[in-house]
Amino acid sequence: MGPIKRMTNRTTETDLITLRPFTREDFARLISWVPTEADLAQWCAAFFKYPLTDAQLERYLESARQPNSRLIFTAFSAEDEGIGHIEISQIWPHLSTRLSRILVAPGQRRRGVASGMVAQALMTSFEQCFVDRVDLGVSAGNLAAIDCYLKLGFRRVGTWSNAILTATGNVDVVWMTVTRDVWAPRGRAR
Repeated sequence: MGPIKRMTNRTTETDLITLRPFTREDFARLISWVPTEADLAQWCAAFFKYPLTDAQLERYLESARQPNSRLIFTAFSAEDEGIGHIEISQIWPHLSTRLSRILVAPGQRRRGVASGMVAQALMTSFEQCFVDRVDLGVSAGNLAAIDCYLKLGFRRVGTWSNAILTATGNVDVVWMTVTRDVWAPRGRAR
């Protein structure tokens, strides 16, 4: 799969973000974004073990070869700098997908990068996977991410207390969803 097309109905900084398939060339960059056990747990809960290694990322890439398992992307700026990571997982064509492992490079936070990545992942889910719903789970303490998702049309479904045990403690997860009919007026010009 090639680069994901940019959304065309917005004229913001995030329009300059391009999603490209995650490759081995992205490993060192991604590893550098999660230097501590707490950073890793905040990003992916217990999906990876600290420290993040090339071997774990190799298995991650390999898992994406299974049908409907996951699409993994690196976000690039207009200057061709890697600035984020996002995954579309649990792909059930014509039903739903799940956004997972969303991470913005430390020096790029609070600049709209997450909004741009998530908006493009939504476009991919709705227009290329043909789903009617996109779900995600986010740490209840990650208020900036929750606010970002709400602005993109996601709604809270509920909270799962003590959902995940990580090396740094239990994590409460806020479950969120957005449907095609909510996304369509926001996501693209009709």
